[in-house]
Amino acid sequence: MGDRSEGGERNAGPSGREGTEWFEPLYRQAEGDPSRVPWAELQPKAPLLEWLDAHDEPGAGRRAVVVGCGLGDDAEEVARRGWRVTAFDLAPTAIEWCRRRFPATEVDYQVADLFRLPAAWRGAFDLVIEVYTLQALPAEMRPEAIDRVAELVGRGGRLLLVCRLREVDEIVEGPPWPLTTKELTRLEEAGLTLLESVEVDGGSDPSVRRLRQVYRR
Repeated sequence: MGDRSEGGERNAGPSGREGTEWFEPLYRQAEGDPSRVPWAELQPKAPLLEWLDAHDEPGAGRRAVVVGCGLGDDAEEVARRGWRVTAFDLAPTAIEWCRRRFPATEVDYQVADLFRLPAAWRGAFDLVIEVYTLQALPAEMRPEAIDRVAELVGRGGRLLLVCRLREVDEIVEGPPWPLTTKELTRLEEAGLTLLESVEVDGGSDPSVRRLRQVYRR
């Protein structure tokens, strides 16, 4: 099924009934081999890099957070550009792996559940990065997940979101479960303003549509 570049590739996890419980076992069973983590590229995701390069905006110590950071490549790239980065993942093994890969890192790697985030993180970030995480969650979990992502964005801050895209009436088997633009309007209901919405080339399978959106609070 296409490329391996995104969270929740088919056959990477169980059915949606089991929600997020499969992430930690997958990382643990990989036993340190990134080729056994379907979304691990060991480099920053292309749509994120393109956006960062286009804006050429130094972080200057402002706060950024990476949602579902996996093996840490996106977080490290954002930190390299001067942002003060927090990166979290539900899977303790993923966070341990990040710390081993980047022993001199300036990223604050944390084990955290998107649905139970620390209260201090609410509205605390100037840049929130969500790349291919929401699409790894089944439909019934996504409304709350979208709300929790939106809550991270501080006043004047931005959210950069990248996901697979599908039409409302398009039936898909997942994971991943591509999102619809209708689903994403929930971010605007949560107080964010859409600044940019473009389809991007994010992988080796041209039949897969991918969307990059930028919001501001």
